[in-house]
Amino acid sequence: MEVIFKDVSFSYNKGMINEKKALKNINIVLQSNLIHGIIGPIGSGKTTMLELMNGVTKPDSGEIIVGEYELKNKLKKSEFNKFRYEVGFVYQFPEKQFFCSTVAEEVAFSSKVFDSKNKNIKVKVKKALKMVGLDESYLKRSPFSLNSGEKRRVAIASVLISNPKLLIMDEPTIGLDNNSKKRLMKLLINLKKQYMKTIIIVTHDVDMLYEITDDVVVLNEGEVANFGTKIDVFSNVDLLNKNNAPVPSVVRMCKMIYDKKGIDLGYIKNTNELVRSIVGCFDRNKEGD
Repeated sequence: MEVIFKDVSFSYNKGMINEKKALKNINIVLQSNLIHGIIGPIGSGKTTMLELMNGVTKPDSGEIIVGEYELKNKLKKSEFNKFRYEVGFVYQFPEKQFFCSTVAEEVAFSSKVFDSKNKNIKVKVKKALKMVGLDESYLKRSPFSLNSGEKRRVAIASVLISNPKLLIMDEPTIGLDNNSKKRLMKLLINLKKQYMKTIIIVTHDVDMLYEITDDVVVLNEGEVANFGTKIDVFSNVDLLNKNNAPVPSVVRMCKMIYDKKGIDLGYIKNTNELVRSIVGCFDRNKEGD
């Protein structure tokens, strides 16, 4: 599901003394079946952008097109329910909103709200859990008894039960330990490749984005400072620094090695690959001696 912003602007407290321009003439196309990252400093407009594409907020000017939906006007109830099925939003700490006694009930809840027919709910719950890597043994367990990574996956399953084409995520790795974070990253890659989902992630975790995203939007003061493939965006360290955007640790280390030793390691996916590359360079130097 493609997301298009055409000359989109939005202000909070519009027309008042304390009016704040959150987004200014945003023009961007986020293509289908890719993982997109949105980064920038606090107050750059990231959350506002998510709220606009989720239909929660309407733009002051411009057009937002999400798949077949034009979001400049309020959707009719029938359209809104369909839109909610095709666009899933995972908030920060979504597991804090749990209130059902079992995982099965928690995952089924949103489907019961938006699908009046409510058909094959048990089958849908099992399929959603399978998509996030959880088996049927979780169905009768309390969501409150799970570890942080399992809770996050249950929360994502509660969104995936409607089989959305677009999955929007706000800081998905926050609060997760390293192992849970790695499992979540594998899950998102699998959702894109196997289930053909379009995924949009707002996060400060650029190390995670550097591994799994296809392209990256850099926002600053409500404007697009840069947009392109993750390699193009993250390799421009000066521009990231200029816009107070975080730099992936691998990129930072590679730049330091190049600046001090003149060694260009090329694209390095993660710290494990970085260590192997450094060891390889060291071994080749020893052989040369």
